[in-house]
Amino acid sequence: MALVAPLVAGACDIDPPSHGRTTDAAPPPPEDAELVTAVVVALVRARSVLEAATLAVPDLTPLLAPVATAHAAHQEVLEGAVADADVLTPAPPRLPAERARALTAVRRSEQRLLREVRRGCLDAASGDLARVLASMAASTAQHGAALDGLPTVGEGS
Repeated sequence: MALVAPLVAGACDIDPPSHGRTTDAAPPPPEDAELVTAVVVALVRARSVLEAATLAVPDLTPLLAPVATAHAAHQEVLEGAVADADVLTPAPPRLPAERARALTAVRRSEQRLLREVRRGCLDAASGDLARVLASMAASTAQHGAALDGLPTVGEGS
């Protein structure tokens, strides 16, 4: 998992690299603005669930850190295309201090994020945005598979 996050984060760039000139990523077409906002909101929500899980069950921190790092990188790629006012920060969920239940909440959150990102891939008007979202979907799916393989019992459960 830790090896995948840097590759995905490095591959997530809305515009292809320029040759000899530096420019910021172009904003998505107006028809993609709502879609990008929805994906950023989903990322913010998923990150809040990860944070709540690590607060409730601290031994999950090293296991969930790669997922949180990937989400932060994905959000950074998209955040320039979304006005801060459009992204409502959800109240952090309250998760039980039980490993199995916290992991279940994280898995559900990641599945919800994956559905939102996949939907974005299909609905994007911009090919560049569709490719970025496809990369995010692949990353989220890989992290979800790794989370599915985690034991639900351990210290602190």
